Amino acid sequence: MTAVIDTHAHVYPDHWLDLLEELGTDPATTRIARGLHAGDDEADISRRLAMMDAAGVRVQVLSATPQVPVLDNADDASSAARYINDAYAALVARHPDRFIAHATLPLPHVAGSLDEIARAFDELGFRSVALNTFVGADGSLADPALEPIFAELDRRRAIVYLHPAGLAAGAASIADHGLIWVNGAPMEDAIATLQLLKADVPDRHSHIRFHIAHLGGDLPFLAQRLEDNYDDWGSFARSPRESLRRMWFDAANFFTPSLRLALEVYGDGHVMMGSDFPYFQDAKYTRAVTYINDLADLSVGAEVIDNVLRRNAEQLYGELLPR
Repeated sequence: MTAVIDTHAHVYPDHWLDLLEELGTDPATTRIARGLHAGDDEADISRRLAMMDAAGVRVQVLSATPQVPVLDNADDASSAARYINDAYAALVARHPDRFIAHATLPLPHVAGSLDEIARAFDELGFRSVALNTFVGADGSLADPALEPIFAELDRRRAIVYLHPAGLAAGAASIADHGLIWVNGAPMEDAIATLQLLKADVPDRHSHIRFHIAHLGGDLPFLAQRLEDNYDDWGSFARSPRESLRRMWFDAANFFTPSLRLALEVYGDGHVMMGSDFPYFQDAKYTRAVTYINDLADLSVGAEVIDNVLRRNAEQLYGELLPR
């Protein structure tokens, strides 16, 4: 069996969620991460590993997003980021053959984020960071104030993982109708990616390797529209099609025709298996793998399927994967 790499998974210890709430995070934000057996204690980890084994998953790539310390107080945000990075590093150290992880930053605080990049990379061994798509209700990652962070991540040739913040993309029309995670989350994936493209961040910081969640939301569906806006109205600094094909996207979508479209748009070397664990468990965790195998029913070859299940992740995360 192919040793699958799951590039989209989360660990949400209760002690971490408790700390976020103590520091002022709205409990309505953390509630979605509770009660899922997604902690870092051995009981929860053993349960997780059993599901990974049943699905043929060798390694999970972990992030704390969207449960990250977006706090007004810079000192609180920095101390919280240190806390969760230490917890993730300890988990990886306990199970180095099964987990790798992204670091968390205390955004939008630039000085604290730069300090934590240095500590997480130089002392804890991280090589990637996970960022929410929005910093606060409508704060864009393309804000020029965040430029020093991207410059440092570029210098370190880091992987940057983008994940929805669960803020309805700042739209009451989403939040007020219970669509934050139904529709708002994949919209955030696409909006944040397009904001970065509009600001030419990926090209100006070309050593950063961007990994976008959930197949990039509606980006594959809109691919020609995006390119026409570039060709006819100069809406982007350079071709969106070419820019997107230099990024990576995880397949936490679970609809095989959508996955095939994404492969056509992004290229078969830039889409990777992802489960969104702990939100999909047991049979639905296994589905995150089997739906990729179902590409064979849509005349997609075995080599492309293997690329999605493991080889593309090996290309992106290879230096971090256990040997």
